Amino acid sequence: MIDFLGIIGLLGFIVFLIWGIVRAIRKKKAKKYFLISVGSLILFLVFAIIGGQQMQKEEKAQQAKEAKMQAEREARIEKKTATTASATAKPTLKFVEAAGIIYKMVGETRSADVDMTKAKFIKTSVMEGYLTTKMKDHVYMYADVDKSGEWIQATFDDKDNVVKKVEMSPNLEKKVVASVNKEKATETAKKEETQNKADEQKKQEEQKAKEEAQAKEAEEKRKQEEAARIAEEKRVAEQKQKEQEELQAKQQAEAEQARKEAEEKAQAEAQQQQQQQQSQTVYFKNCTEARAAGAAPVYQGQPGYAKHLDRDGDGVGCDQ
Repeated sequence: MIDFLGIIGLLGFIVFLIWGIVRAIRKKKAKKYFLISVGSLILFLVFAIIGGQQMQKEEKAQQAKEAKMQAEREARIEKKTATTASATAKPTLKFVEAAGIIYKMVGETRSADVDMTKAKFIKTSVMEGYLTTKMKDHVYMYADVDKSGEWIQATFDDKDNVVKKVEMSPNLEKKVVASVNKEKATETAKKEETQNKADEQKKQEEQKAKEEAQAKEAEEKRKQEEAARIAEEKRVAEQKQKEQEELQAKQQAEAEQARKEAEEKAQAEAQQQQQQQQSQTVYFKNCTEARAAGAAPVYQGQPGYAKHLDRDGDGVGCDQ
């Protein structure tokens, strides 16, 4: 009701203020409208202050109600006997560690264990040994038996598998957040260290690969140079061998030519000697005997040739 009256006052202030301005522009009496608008503004401010105070009271009442309900929940947890299965068992983890596990499970879709849901995993493994109270469907409250002031409330999805929401006592929340942050910082440092080691190892491997590539390239170059040297030596040796063979062939040819010439010369000399011998055995006194013997003309070197038959000395006897 107060809010409604405040809105009416604000609307009245705006309407009468505009109307007063319009009448003032038209040079008509506008004082009455300005006074009404001021009164509407005052009325709005009064109701706004009253509404604000009333809202604060309602907020305080709501907070007091929530605090009372929280106190009642904690009282129920404190009054719960230690004869339950979880209370009689010895806690497997410290409460802050167990709370941290649940805290980190929020929003996870994969099961913590393949053989059970997360709700069962939390109650039978993580929170074993602590007081467990089912507040309503899919909502469970866990409290430390020795420290009843530390509690945690987990809200699961409809299938009791995924943790949707986690609430805990202020002191416990500080401890859990600090622990999780420390764990994250440690994990981050480990990851950075691992990454740095991996980068260093990668750098060393790249350097080693580079050196190996350079060594391989140098070895390949050496092999190529060695192959080129061997090929050049082989070419030079083959060239020398070829020149030697050509020289030997030339020498053999010259020797063969000299031998042939010697044989021809010896043969010519033998033939000449034979002719001389023959010419010494055949003798013509004059050309008449030569003609009678049918030997004219007689050529030098033939049997029967003699200088007295060749008067003109042209190597042919009895040619006239």
